[in-house]
Amino acid sequence: MRIFIIDDDKNLADMLTSALVKDGHEVRSAMESSSALGFMESSDWDVVLLDIKLNGEDGFDVLRRIRAIHPECIILMMTAFGKIDQAVESMKLGAFDFLEKPFSLSFLRIKLGKIQSHLSLKTQNGILRQELENKKWRLVGNHPRLQEVREQIAKYAKFDSPVLILGESGTGKEVAARLIVNQSSRRDEPFIVVNCGAIPEHLMESMFFGHEKGSFTGAHALQKGKFELANGGTIFLDEIGELPLNLQSKLLRVIESGEFERIGGTRNLKTQVRILSATNRNLEHLVRKGTFRADLYYRLHVLVIEMPALRERIEDIPLLVEYLLQQLSAELHRTLVAEKNLLPSLQRLEWPGNIRELKNILERLAVMSEDGVIREKDFFLAQWKKPSLELMEEKKNIDFKREIEEREKNMILNALDKAKGNHTMAARFLGMKRTTLQYHLKKMDLKKGKNLFKG
Repeated sequence: MRIFIIDDDKNLADMLTSALVKDGHEVRSAMESSSALGFMESSDWDVVLLDIKLNGEDGFDVLRRIRAIHPECIILMMTAFGKIDQAVESMKLGAFDFLEKPFSLSFLRIKLGKIQSHLSLKTQNGILRQELENKKWRLVGNHPRLQEVREQIAKYAKFDSPVLILGESGTGKEVAARLIVNQSSRRDEPFIVVNCGAIPEHLMESMFFGHEKGSFTGAHALQKGKFELANGGTIFLDEIGELPLNLQSKLLRVIESGEFERIGGTRNLKTQVRILSATNRNLEHLVRKGTFRADLYYRLHVLVIEMPALRERIEDIPLLVEYLLQQLSAELHRTLVAEKNLLPSLQRLEWPGNIRELKNILERLAVMSEDGVIREKDFFLAQWKKPSLELMEEKKNIDFKREIEEREKNMILNALDKAKGNHTMAARFLGMKRTTLQYHLKKMDLKKGKNLFKG
């Protein structure tokens, strides 16, 4: 391990340095905080042995400053015998542990052994988290269109040119963006996601470029924008078609020059980011309408990926179901499997919501299943299948409000039956709050004479 000793007792520091170097550690020492903090700013250290008193300096203040420079660094505070209150205070401020002086080398080695185990476990957990994160972002399926997307991702990851990802909602546009980043040289740099359709228009400029303190009412402190935070990495602009015209020119400037200004600022700031964007809208149509700048479109439309809709690769549904049930098993802490005859029913649907809709339905069925088996009989096809235009024409004289109320009532009755009358469980099946369910029961007058409906 790399160990830094900060102690104004030179003899103790020299003795510890000699012993720990013999143990195979890389060790450096300093007698005052100013030189110690200078060394710490220039390189990373695993462990710091910090004396709580340094020639009259406040060790707590030094502890805070070390934590600000290297929040991941493990700090062992060295305190005088009997100063337990100081040790407790230091641990509140972020110290890992403390040593009461005088201490033996064997006792220090025990402490360092525990730290080594802690760091090893932390590293292993980090690797596992990264593996799980990588598994989360996968394109599942063998359809030729999907294979083509994989090849494009591998090719585009080698360059820094803008990539525009097109496709319907729920087809995996963000997955494609993350895979590009994971395979690129920027994989360890910031990856910032901005949903252009979810930010109120009056907050967009501040969100993108930041603002200076006092630049507008409520700007109580300087705030960095997404482009500044993404410097050196990648920014993913989802739903780029929703970007208002007044912001499009400023985005174009960032793409072309890397320059921007914070709201209320007077300095030109620079950022070096790769831009990935996505939309489910027809940008060429928006350009013709005059709601999307042609010059911005051409700057974004350098490399293009088109995500296939689920209905275009229906043969991938069995693989997707298997993959999504594995995810849901982890999320719901139960083993989930699909009955074989469920798959043909799923493959007959149009899936306007694509993979996101498929996962939502599987999750609902998984929660409703008592034994973890997702069965065809539990899959109420009519609840999700939208009427065709022909059917709507046949039913043009239908009482729409009554039809909706009847469907709503049937869904609630089915959920209550499945939950054996338990309101909390039925509400969970339906994806609503218990109070909302009870409101619907009261509105539909379903409580009367229904002794199975238990609160």
